[in-house]
Amino acid sequence: MNIEEFVAHTANVNCLSMGKKTRRLLITGGDDHKVNVWSIGKPTSLMSLCGHTSPVESLAFDLAEVFVLAGASTGVIKLWDLEETKSKCLIPPRELHLLVVYRIKIG
Repeated sequence: MNIEEFVAHTANVNCLSMGKKTRRLLITGGDDHKVNVWSIGKPTSLMSLCGHTSPVESLAFDLAEVFVLAGASTGVIKLWDLEETKSKCLIPPRELHLLVVYRIKIG
């Protein structure tokens, strides 16, 4: 087994998720307020999604690995489009709410 070590974020990594379609994409979220997208086996990220104003603490891919939901410590959730490399939607925090994402289906 090969284990590689590389720098994923400029601060702590809080969460990660692997795409279920290809099992070749990995996303990580960190205290640096970023979501990084990785191709398994490559030491550098494919892209860095910036725009959160607090640490990213939860992540989920859609089934096609085109969209990512990222939840921040403030309760804000962003929907990121990986093809356009930008945020498509922002879900503001609600008082005393809990959102659990099992699957994202777009369309």
